[in-house]
Amino acid sequence: MANLAASQRLMSEGSPFPLNSDTYFPILHHHKAPQPITLPSPNSKLPNPNAKAAKEGLPATQQYVDILKTNNAITILNPTVEPIPMKQLSYKDGIPRVIWTEEEVNRMNTLEILQCSELRLQIPKQCDVKGECKIGLLRHRHILMRFSRQDDFVNMMSKSSYYILSKDGYSYMMRPLIYDAKFSVEEETTQAMAWISFPDLKPTFFVKESIFSMASVVGKPLQLDMAIINKTRPSCTRVKVQVDLMADLPKFIELEVVNEVTKTSRVEKVHIRYDLLPKYCKHCRL
Repeated sequence: MANLAASQRLMSEGSPFPLNSDTYFPILHHHKAPQPITLPSPNSKLPNPNAKAAKEGLPATQQYVDILKTNNAITILNPTVEPIPMKQLSYKDGIPRVIWTEEEVNRMNTLEILQCSELRLQIPKQCDVKGECKIGLLRHRHILMRFSRQDDFVNMMSKSSYYILSKDGYSYMMRPLIYDAKFSVEEETTQAMAWISFPDLKPTFFVKESIFSMASVVGKPLQLDMAIINKTRPSCTRVKVQVDLMADLPKFIELEVVNEVTKTSRVEKVHIRYDLLPKYCKHCRL
């Protein structure tokens, strides 16, 4: 049976005793340790790990949502931008109106990260534009892009939508549209890209000038298929054209070959097949 030390008191049965008491739990201290290890008292508060960082001006511990963000995401916290207040409706000639100042509109652009300078930087980089690209604000929700190279224009219009990564870490959808004199904000543009093919065309006519001449009956020819350029598919030819979806697209074209010596001619009928033609409602214009 173990004997109590002379300085220890016997606790009555069922009475609590403190776990950090030096009397019942003596401190174990190694002779090479710099200082003895002490347990915190029950009433003491644990140290705040962010207190030192906040005191030294360092950022606090990252949250879980910050870890999930991509490396390119930059948190935009600009306390210098004054919040935009809610406006009271005013009426002029019975028509409701909201009045903003130019300074408030500039603050809207800052808060929503809509500066054209950022678009001029991010769009060519993320859309793999090789040549010069001039970007300017056309109107609300529309920007005008001018390309110095034809292949950049074709590649940009080859996809129906892009997702541009912004400074706030979110991706915003951008739809490329062909701009012409008939472009209207209220209506979907009728100009689109489409692949067409000539399955009945003989390999004799597999030259760029011949294919572009036939494709001009549908729209503006832009680019040949790589299989035609590399001459690896003699069974069919494909060409990308800019078409007007409101026009009546022909289903075939006739080729006439004239013999200048005998003054005779022969006519060949070539069918036109439309591949990946965008859907468009001529009644709703959508």
